[in-house]
Amino acid sequence: MTAIVKKQGKNFLNMVWILALATGIGYGFLEFHMQETNIVLVYVLAVLFIAWRTNSFLWGITASFLGTTVFNFFFTQPVHTLFVYDSDYFLTFLCMIGAAVFSAALTLQTKKYLAQVYQERKQVEQEQYRANLLRSISHDLRTPLMGIMGTSEMIMDMSEQQDPRRALAKDIYQDADWLHELVENILGLTRLQDGKVNVNQNIEPLEEILGTAVLHIEKSHPEYEINIQLPEEYIEIIGDGRLLSQVFINLLDNAVKHTPPKGEIKVAVRLKQENQVEILVLDPGKGIAEKDLPYIFDLFYTSAEKEADAKHGIGLGLAVSKLIVEAHNGTITAENRKDRTGAAFRVCLPVYHGDIRADSVKVSGMQNMGSVLRGNV
Repeated sequence: MTAIVKKQGKNFLNMVWILALATGIGYGFLEFHMQETNIVLVYVLAVLFIAWRTNSFLWGITASFLGTTVFNFFFTQPVHTLFVYDSDYFLTFLCMIGAAVFSAALTLQTKKYLAQVYQERKQVEQEQYRANLLRSISHDLRTPLMGIMGTSEMIMDMSEQQDPRRALAKDIYQDADWLHELVENILGLTRLQDGKVNVNQNIEPLEEILGTAVLHIEKSHPEYEINIQLPEEYIEIIGDGRLLSQVFINLLDNAVKHTPPKGEIKVAVRLKQENQVEILVLDPGKGIAEKDLPYIFDLFYTSAEKEADAKHGIGLGLAVSKLIVEAHNGTITAENRKDRTGAAFRVCLPVYHGDIRADSVKVSGMQNMGSVLRGNV
C-alpha cells in the first residue's frame, strides 16, 4: 500500500512540475508576442510528456483537463479567472482536451509496444543463447560418449559370460548409451526449434524406419522383447528416415522405461486410411496418469508419479518426437491402453503413393530391414 501511495505521489509531482514548466514557457511566448495557439501546443506536449513519465492513461487524462484549466486561468481573458468572454474559446478548449487525450493514449500505446518488442527481443536472445549453449555442450559430449560406448563394448566382447567385468562393462555401456540418446535429443531439439533441420524428402520404407529403431533398442536392452505386427501391404512414406527412426527409438525407449523385466512391448502398424498409416507403440506398464496426459509432450515434463522400476528421464524424448512428427505433417498422441494396463502412443504419418516427382526424392538402401522386422512378427 505504501509503495502505491509513493508511486501516485511521484506521478502527481511529475504532473505539477511539467504543467508549471509549460506555464513558464507560455509566459515566455507572451513576452515575444507569440500567438496563443503556440501556447496550446506547449500544453499538449506537456500532457504527452506526463503520460510518458507516469505510464498511466488516467494521469494523462487528468493532465489534459488540468492543463486546459491552467491555460484558461493564465492565458484566456479575463486572466486569473475561470471565466471566458469569447465563446469560441470553448471550442478551443474541447479541441485542446481531445488532442491532449489522444496524444496521451498514443504515447502510452507506443510505450507499451516498445516495451513488448524489447521483452520479446530479450527473450529471443536468451533462447538463442540457451540453444547455443546446449548445442555446444552436446557436441563436446558426443565424442567421449562414443569412445566410452566403444571401449565398454570391446570389454564385453573380450570377457567371458560369467566374468563380473562383463556386467560392469554392460552397465557402463547402457548408461553411456542413455547419455548419448539424451545428447542426440538435445541436438535435435535445438535444431528443430531453430528451424535448422531440413526434412529430407526421401521415399522411406516404413519397415526400415522401424527396423532401425528396433535394432537400436534390442542392442541396448536385449532383455526386452519387442513384438512387431506389420500389415501385408508394403508401406512407403515421404520424409527423413533418420529423424523418423529417432521418433520410434524415443517411443520404444520410453516403453522400456515403463516395462517390467520380461514384459512384452508391441508395435502395431496398420493403414488407417488410403493416404495415412498408423503406428502404435504399446507397453505393459502402469499407464499414464490422467493429470499427465495433457502435458506428456511438453518440453522437460516428467510425471511426479514414478514407477518403482522406471528408469530415469528428463522429458526430452517425447517433446522431440512430437516436433519431428509434426514436421512430417503427421500427428502423435498418447493414451492409456484399453485392453490392459499400460500406455499407448499413436503416430499417424502420410503414406507415399507416387504423387511427387521422382527426381525430388531418393530411395533409401537398407533393404534387409524388412526381413528383420517380419522375422519378429
